[in-house]
Amino acid sequence: MKCFYEHFRELHYISITLHKIVDKTGFEIVFCRVCENSLSDISELKSKIRGVISNKAWEAEKNHEKIKIGVSACPNACSAPQIKDFGVIAFIKPKLIYEKCMSCGECFRACRERAISFSFNNSNEKPTFLSSCIGCGDCMRACKFNAITGDVYFKVIAGGKLGRHPKFAEEVLITKKVDIVIEVLKIILDISIRAKRRFSYVKNSLMELRKRLIERQILQDR
Repeated sequence: MKCFYEHFRELHYISITLHKIVDKTGFEIVFCRVCENSLSDISELKSKIRGVISNKAWEAEKNHEKIKIGVSACPNACSAPQIKDFGVIAFIKPKLIYEKCMSCGECFRACRERAISFSFNNSNEKPTFLSSCIGCGDCMRACKFNAITGDVYFKVIAGGKLGRHPKFAEEVLITKKVDIVIEVLKIILDISIRAKRRFSYVKNSLMELRKRLIERQILQDR
């Protein structure tokens, strides 16, 4: 039987082979590989994130001092944004095109979250998307009649870390706009640079972030 360390080492190896990791001085940036589950090609995000960090002075001698960024093109979150200072997760809000729906139930079968209400006893039954939907797009891909569509959104999260006192990142906002995602990143970097610590290690960093978002009216523009 393998010990925990052996399992962790294998998972670490897998994560390195599946994700594109950009390592710059002071930053650790992980973009998920764009696979069949991707809801966005995240190319614009990649370009703009690189542009932002290229103009920021942040040095780190040790890995845990690096500002960590994770971007995922779907809710599977392969880039582990939940444990990064700044994370982005793409998702959709599914919509049903009623005139195209044939009530076949394939979307219901495909949903791993059990977030679709549907009955096979009624030939006229149409699927209903429940609040437990995470926006993965499995239903949309399963539909043979293209009866499910959905706009792509970005969930921006911040404040995640591992180490002695691990913590999952918290949701900051949801937006369709890449530029708003980038504005949040700029504020996070500014807070880190001013405090001379990684965002996730700065006291009350999330409170300060939300305060600045309100002051700049970014929350209203999303």
